[in-house]
This record gives sequence, structure tokens and C-alpha cells, in this order.
Amino acid sequence: MTKNQLQNKSLKQKATKAYTTPRSFGGFQIPITLQSTTLRNYCEKNNLIFHLHVVENQIPNTYLVLEALVENASHYDGIAMCSISMLPSDREYRRSIVKRLLKQGCALHFTFEQIVISSVDHIAEFEELLSLIDLSPHHGAGGSHRLTNLLQIRVS
Repeated sequence: MTKNQLQNKSLKQKATKAYTTPRSFGGFQIPITLQSTTLRNYCEKNNLIFHLHVVENQIPNTYLVLEALVENASHYDGIAMCSISMLPSDREYRRSIVKRLLKQGCALHFTFEQIVISSVDHIAEFEELLSLIDLSPHHGAGGSHRLTNLLQIRVS
């Protein structure tokens, strides 16, 4: 895509905001810069306009930055994050976040799992996947998901 085409596209399309965290998720501790690069590449590959990342705070089980994104979701086409494991583990709180984002026309992109939630019709399948992860014998201690092991399960 040429620079001119990208500029014209950016005038018509809202950006996809990247959400990163310094906390471990999915059994991994991934540096912010690597998360951001992964999300930028995902947006580029999927013809989405990348908007610089925000970083969640270090305090466990708090989602102040994610809540701020939810409040401003109407400014974005989507929120991209590396994994579904970055969302709150509390089911009702997680559903609330997803529903509030979708109400504002903001899709959720999870790059590791290659999942996009763009409609409330996708929530049941999304929750089912999370339930399967929780049931997995490879589910990590402390609520983290061992994504590499889960991917091995899917393949076999």
C-alpha cells in the first residue's frame, strides 16, 4: 500500500488501539516492546490502522487502563491485544468489558489465538474457548494459561 493510499484510508477508518501489559499472561512474561511489535505487525497484515499501544499497570487483577479504553472505545475500530489471557479472569467482569466494547462498535482482536470478536454473537464461542482452557490439564497455576501447550492440544 502506498503512502498516499494509507493516508486516504486513515481518513476514512478509525484506528485499532493496541493494549499491552507488563504482567505475565498465558504462562509468558513478554516485554512491552515485543507485544507492541506483534500487534503492529498484526494490524499491518490485516489492513488495520495501528494506534500506539497503551500499557496496563503492574498491580495484579486491576484493569484501569483497559477500563479507560472501554470508556473511549467509540474512537477506535478495535482493540488489539496479544492474548485472551490478558482479559480479567472473572467471567462477569470479562463479559461486561466485551459487551461494552461491542456496543460502541469496537471489535476485540487476539493475535495469539487468531480470534476477532466483532459481534455479541461471538461471545458464547469465546466463553466456551475460555472454559476449555480452564479445563485443560495444561492450565497454569495462578490462573495463567499455557498457550503453547494449548496449541499443541489443538494440533494433536
